[in-house]
Order: sequence, then structure tokens, then C-alpha cells
Amino acid sequence: MRIEEVLNNNSVILPNYEEILIPSSGTQIVLSIWKSNSKSNANIVFIPGTMTHPLFYSLFLNEICKKGYNVIGIHHLSHGKSPREIKAFTIDHMIANVKDTITYVVKNFNDNVGLMGSSQGGVLSISLAGLDNRIKAVFPHNILLTSLKESIKVTRFPNWLTPLYNPIIGVMQLGAKIMPKKQLAMDFYLDADKVFSTKEWKDYFYTDPIGMTKYPISFLASLFACDMTHITDGSIKCPVIVFVSKGDPLFIKEYSDLVYEKIKCKTKEKVEFDLDSHLIFNECLDSVFDRVVEKLDKYMR
Repeated sequence: MRIEEVLNNNSVILPNYEEILIPSSGTQIVLSIWKSNSKSNANIVFIPGTMTHPLFYSLFLNEICKKGYNVIGIHHLSHGKSPREIKAFTIDHMIANVKDTITYVVKNFNDNVGLMGSSQGGVLSISLAGLDNRIKAVFPHNILLTSLKESIKVTRFPNWLTPLYNPIIGVMQLGAKIMPKKQLAMDFYLDADKVFSTKEWKDYFYTDPIGMTKYPISFLASLFACDMTHITDGSIKCPVIVFVSKGDPLFIKEYSDLVYEKIKCKTKEKVEFDLDSHLIFNECLDSVFDRVVEKLDKYMR
């Protein structure tokens, strides 16, 4: 897909697209809504990746809507088009954003709700799977289990620091207490060259007028200290369908396989793509779209 199509939003957004504000986490957040031809159709709540927003994935989400789904993308608090009011947010704020979005969808559409996320959004979606029984199925692209010391492999920190994983998290938590609003660039903990496979998407991320390139230390500390035991203790009641790029340079397959095996639920499925990119919903849309829709239809129709 050409990056020019994303830069010109008019070419990728359907006429029945709209944006609304809803209250959440002590502020307001924006929802991007792509309406299908019926409110009774299944709903896909989409959680974007690190520092981005739903319009970063507009090509992908627009096409999902064309397949007969209502798509509701979340601009997390202080992200995207949402008001930049809270400077020291945490992952708990984002979890609340997702729950409040699901409440909106159930009230204004119907209760057939699936949850999908990419990268950090995938991490949030698998976390929500064990926390909200209203979710019919969850479709994370990328999964993370913060209790695993191997999670350091997702960061830009060298592997030899793996034995120090827990102390590093402790230092981050201390920093969050002392200076919670301190902003850290994405490059502090993620290798941008592993996130982006093309210069065009990397440039778009760093020049996006409503994007972010920094996070408060309060969020990073809360992310890596997040209690995710519900992923492995059987709390998840809905099907989990995990999308994995075999050659993902960020969430390497070995790590994704390790986390997948620890997910405990009645129904789970892993869908693997023979690709070398991390941003598969952006950079490899033509290669992944049909199989993604196949799984949506299987579990949501």
C-alpha cells in the first residue's frame, strides 16, 4: 500500500466515517468510527500501537469496514485527536479507555464486540481479554507477558541485561514516583529500525501532526510492571486469535511462541505470516488482509 494514500485521508476514509468524544479516565477521548451498512453488524474495537492512533491504520480499518463490520478505533487519552490533558498517564488509563469504548459500542450498536490491536495495542487487547467478559473474541497482533524476563528482548536493551530485568523495572518505577511526567522518546526503549521496515512509514510516524514520539515514564513503568496473570490463570473466557509475523524483528517469533504457549483459555489459535515486518497492517496489508478477515468472520459472524 502506498503511504501517499494514508497522507491523503480523503482517499481512504469512507463517507460514513465519524469522530466522537466520550468521557473516560477523568478526561475525554476521541473515537474514530467506521460504520457499516447496519448497526446490527459485528463490531471491531481497534487499539492502535505505541504512540499512534486509529488513523495511522486507516487503510486497514477502512477495508475491514467494507467487509461488513462496524469499526471503532480508540484515540487513547492524550493521544491522536484526544485532548492532551493528562501528562502522567498509565496503562490503567488505557485499559479504562478500552472498557469505556466497549460500553459505548454496546449501548449504541450491539453487544457483538471483538477486540483487535496491533503491537502495543495487541498487548492491551490480550490483557483486556481476561478483564472484560463482554468481549466475544480477541485478535491481538503481537503478545507480551511482562512477568517473563525474556520480555527484555522486545526492548532495545541488550540481551545480556536479561538477568537484571526485574531490577530495571524497579528503577523505572522509582523514576515514575520521582518524576512521573518525565518524557522519554520511543528510541529510549524501542529500536525504530525494528519497528519500521520502510523509510516512508518511519518518516510518517515522526512527522504525523497528531502523533506522539515520547511517553511519560509513568506509562513505561506501569506497562512493564502490569499484572498480566489473568492471561495465564484461565480467566480468559473468549477465543484468542494471535497474529504473528514469522520474521518480525521486534516481537521475534521465539518470544511470541513462548507467550502463546502460556495463554490459558478454551479456544486459541495462532495465525502466522511468512513476513519480515513488524507493522504488517500497514506495510504488508495486501499480504495479510484476507486471512485476517477470514478469522474475523469465523469468530464474529
